[in-house]
Amino acid sequence: MIAYWHGRAVSENKRLAPGRGRFRANPDYQAFKESIAWTVRPHAEQMRGPVSVRLLLTLNPRMDAQNVIKPVLDALQLAGVIRDDRQVKALSFYRVNPPPKKEDSICIMVTEVPEEKVSDLLNEITGRKG
Repeated sequence: MIAYWHGRAVSENKRLAPGRGRFRANPDYQAFKESIAWTVRPHAEQMRGPVSVRLLLTLNPRMDAQNVIKPVLDALQLAGVIRDDRQVKALSFYRVNPPPKKEDSICIMVTEVPEEKVSDLLNEITGRKG
């Protein structure tokens, strides 16, 4: 599955907003997640096994890329692509800065990974022979 989103990215750090002595869900953060989910939904097929997620992030230079990844994974769950972000066994991202006065954009690529590939990858990382 490949989907392309553009708009204004909102950091995971903005997930909660202060309000009347307690924190509440930030409407901008919720709108960001829902916007990604609506973009992904037409391309969505539920993936039942382990998945690999690759992201191409074109973000404002002041935005921390790591804080955009969690809302994207939450949006994939909201769209029904994955059941839970624990399904993500491989995650990679590439970040570029946008041209001046351009919107943020995210290219999202999700593929199922056969279980034996996950085992092979773990063995490669840990140096075990399997």
